[in-house]
Amino acid sequence: MSRFLLLLRDEPSTFEHLSPAEMQTIIQKYIAWGNGLRESGRLIGSDKLTGSGGRVARQSGAKTMVTDGPFTEAREVVGGFYMIQAKDYDEAMTIVRDCPHLAFGSIEVRQVEGLQR
Repeated sequence: MSRFLLLLRDEPSTFEHLSPAEMQTIIQKYIAWGNGLRESGRLIGSDKLTGSGGRVARQSGAKTMVTDGPFTEAREVVGGFYMIQAKDYDEAMTIVRDCPHLAFGSIEVRQVEGLQR
């Protein structure tokens, strides 16, 4: 089995105008999806990232420059992640098709090239 990182991208304003009840309904969908992955032995880990803060480090000559982030030219930001196990990209993409996040943004799927443990 290979590991895949699912980066959940969305526009930060996507959830701003939802009522608490609407947010709870959405959260329950994410919980149910994650529980299904856990029960099938596919989930390695997951979490939601905070909506504010973050830093970006870049090397500039001998100096490391640190700026507030995660701001990019794009409107989407990474708001959370899942780490899953799948046989290959095709199986990972089959798993992603049911993720409730697709209703709100995009999911970047990246295979993890981990060091041997």
